[in-house]
Amino acid sequence: MPPPPRPDWYRHKIGNEQLDMVWTHARLGMVVATAFAVVLAVGLRGDAAPSKLVDAWLALKLAVSGFRFIQGWLYARRATHPPAWATATLMALVADGATWGVAGFYVIYTAPWPTASFFAAVLACISCVATFGLQVSARFTMGYAVPILAPTAMGLFMRGELYGELGGIGLLMLLGLQMATAARTEKRIQEGIQLRLQAEVLAQDKAEALKAAMRQSAVRTQFLANISHELRTPLHGILGVARLLRDALPEPALRRRVGLIETSGAHLLNLINDLLDISRIESGQFLIRSEPSDLAAIIEQMAGVYAVRCEEKGLGFQLQENLPKPCWVMVDPGRFRQVLHNLLGNAVKFTVQGGVTLCISRDDSTGTVRAEVRDTGPGIPTADLGRIFEAFQQSAASGGTAEGAGLGLTIARDIARAMGGDVVAQSMSGEGSTLTFTARLPTATVSGGFAATSAAAQPSRPAPCKALLAEDNDVNALVAMNFLEILGMQAVRVKDGAEALHEALSGSPRPDVILMDCQMPVMSGYQASRMIREQERALGLPRVPILALTATASDSERQDCLDAGMDDFVSKPCTLEELAEAIARWSGPAVTPPKPANGTPQQAGA
Repeated sequence: MPPPPRPDWYRHKIGNEQLDMVWTHARLGMVVATAFAVVLAVGLRGDAAPSKLVDAWLALKLAVSGFRFIQGWLYARRATHPPAWATATLMALVADGATWGVAGFYVIYTAPWPTASFFAAVLACISCVATFGLQVSARFTMGYAVPILAPTAMGLFMRGELYGELGGIGLLMLLGLQMATAARTEKRIQEGIQLRLQAEVLAQDKAEALKAAMRQSAVRTQFLANISHELRTPLHGILGVARLLRDALPEPALRRRVGLIETSGAHLLNLINDLLDISRIESGQFLIRSEPSDLAAIIEQMAGVYAVRCEEKGLGFQLQENLPKPCWVMVDPGRFRQVLHNLLGNAVKFTVQGGVTLCISRDDSTGTVRAEVRDTGPGIPTADLGRIFEAFQQSAASGGTAEGAGLGLTIARDIARAMGGDVVAQSMSGEGSTLTFTARLPTATVSGGFAATSAAAQPSRPAPCKALLAEDNDVNALVAMNFLEILGMQAVRVKDGAEALHEALSGSPRPDVILMDCQMPVMSGYQASRMIREQERALGLPRVPILALTATASDSERQDCLDAGMDDFVSKPCTLEELAEAIARWSGPAVTPPKPANGTPQQAGA
């Protein structure tokens, strides 16, 4: 950010604006004053002064006015004006005023009283009219008014008469009033200009700060996206291979040890996802994708999961549900589950004895869903109730050692607000906690039972028997191929986009579904997908579903996948169930994943 302007910068800018105001008035004033000088000279020629003297004065007046006209023309044509312009303008004003003052002194000193008094009044009027435009600057007012009124007053005094002395005193008082008015006006104008300039500088500084913040936000977003991909890629392999090892090991002790690897990896993945969500929220890229979903089914599924978790910890779990079955609403099911996972997860984590209760209801008239999560844990101190929703903050009741980065409630509240609701906490230390999640979920109109799902919207296809996997990472490919084998599919693996393009178009038979990684050597998944779609259209080939399997998880990259011609987006790591669901969604429901023996979803490394 540039340094603040120096005081001399403000003085220079204020002086230039005052000069602009003077010239804005002077252009018309010079025309009127010159025309009046010609009329006055013609009218008084041979009466107030000899004709030759009047002609000489008129020539001098026209010369001075001509110089000022040229000066004004040059001023208007220049974009910038150095300080010398103010001095030149002041000298021209002094010369013009002196031209009037010389005439005033001569006529008033030598002419009869009627002519002298008329000329004194004329010069007083000229001085007053000029002050209207020149009072923005005290020195410009002085430079024009003093050469007019001072010689005129001197001529009145030199007449040696009472009326002359009174008239001279009056003109000097008028001159003093003009100078005082000009000084006050100049001060107000300078203060106003300085305030405006300071406001402009402040606005410019804010604009520069906003641009810098946007650049920093863009860099941070890109950094997090890159880091997310680089962290997810090895993490996918760790989770996937750990799952395969755990299923293959016969010894329970070894299976438990490998399970610890899975648990730690899943925790790391949750932290990465939380950081990405916070980044999206702060950058304004956080989106809610509402779709028709059965709210009652979502609640029952989550209640089943947390009933098991509470049982494992020796806690009770109670569901108080007041929903019709089915309860079709417009909701982003993933984000809705995320909020409840955060609230229920915290309740289970901090509760040592007692239990957890989930109460949920919906107001049909407004579509507002209200979910209350109550626990019998240690409670939250009153001083911490507001702080727990701040990023990276945890309640003092956790002793500062609770698992997690302190982002869950921050993200949950932002998601709730994006859904037209909020998350609020009620608690007292030692008396448990109640967190209330509200969201506005309008009623969804569905037909044919589950017709609102994307799977039902697709034309019926035979169950896929051949899958093409485009994946350059050997570990991720190993896990993905194993998952496809579990699903009973024949899988072919290629290592880059060019091979994927060839196999997708020339394979015999062609694949029924393509799993495409986006970042690969030789040719990216985006390029390969575009070329596959182009060749399908050119050759009249059936459209093969392309599912993006990639470690990137941003909304912009999700849209890039769709723009490239891909049909769906599955973020790594995905579970075996999620992979099977995605394939079934686009190629028919014949692919059904087996139920894991321990109820833990299998993580895909693809």
